[in-house]
Amino acid sequence: MQKSNKSGVNEAKNSKSTFLDLAGVLLSGLPQRSQEIVKKRFGLADGKIETLEKIGSSYGITRERVRQIITYAVKKVSESSESVEFKQAEEKIILEISRKDGIMNEEKLIGKLGSGNLSEANAVIFFAVCSNRILGIEEKGLTKKSWALSKDVLAKVKEVSAIAKEILVASNTPLTDAEMVARVIARKKEFTKNQILSHLDVLTEISRNKFGRWGFSKWMEINPKGTRERIHLVLKEGKKPLHFTEIAKLIDESGISKRKSHPQTVHNELIKDSRFVLIGRGIYALREWGYTPGAIKDVLEEILKKSGRAMTKEEILTEVDRLRQVKKTTVMINLNNSGSFAKVDGKYDLKDRRRVL
Repeated sequence: MQKSNKSGVNEAKNSKSTFLDLAGVLLSGLPQRSQEIVKKRFGLADGKIETLEKIGSSYGITRERVRQIITYAVKKVSESSESVEFKQAEEKIILEISRKDGIMNEEKLIGKLGSGNLSEANAVIFFAVCSNRILGIEEKGLTKKSWALSKDVLAKVKEVSAIAKEILVASNTPLTDAEMVARVIARKKEFTKNQILSHLDVLTEISRNKFGRWGFSKWMEINPKGTRERIHLVLKEGKKPLHFTEIAKLIDESGISKRKSHPQTVHNELIKDSRFVLIGRGIYALREWGYTPGAIKDVLEEILKKSGRAMTKEEILTEVDRLRQVKKTTVMINLNNSGSFAKVDGKYDLKDRRRVL
């Protein structure tokens, strides 16, 4: 009974071990210098991955000798694949990849298992490299750096990629998970939702943006490069006019920029780009939504031109409210004081049009 209890304690202890702890145990049987070199190369010490040249310079040996030491160390750790420590780390990684239908991009894998710590994330990759059951996958033009349980999965990844590309070319706009899954399944019923999303997640030419929409990686809506593109994306996703300070805040919250957004910089870009229309005090909308640029007088002239007739105060205010966020008094001041408008029988019209009549 005592022996069984002791075993249970050891299992509990092992279950709480980090990947870094487990790597340390398996490396402890190697010569001290070899341990140090492996830790530097895989970033197990401080999270920083060092080049072969830098490591070689530190120890006064060639980069080729460093490579040989690392290859030998990986081989020795791989030979410990039946040990409790190795199996514990390996099974955790395999479980995550299995949940993604046999393939998972490296960024997502370490995001799931790395505990937000660089050294721990690097330890996950160290075990993936040492494992004979986990395969590194990176096919140029097809996949990001990924890890798989079999090379056979690539055939399905290629199939999903081909179908998804056709769908995106036809739609010419980013699609949600539900939209993409439905359209892929409509063409290939054998695929499951999890399989489709998992396979899309490893592709290089197709990506999902921070708002959960799929598109070609080169599309501005997927990977906005500059401040103006980020502004456009935030407004488009918000589907409503926003103050420039709120736009800056949403850019930061969405994570579409690595740098903190400055409200004044955002405001300057909004002013310069004709895609954005000022509709109130610091409030901007997209021109594609039908908003008219210019002063309130210009907006009133445009409304009356499009109507082709005189309009009541209420009709004009309703239409202005759709295009601008201004006070009713501001609208009325412009209607009554401008030389462009005339009031006849309680309705407002363009003065030039009244002259013709």
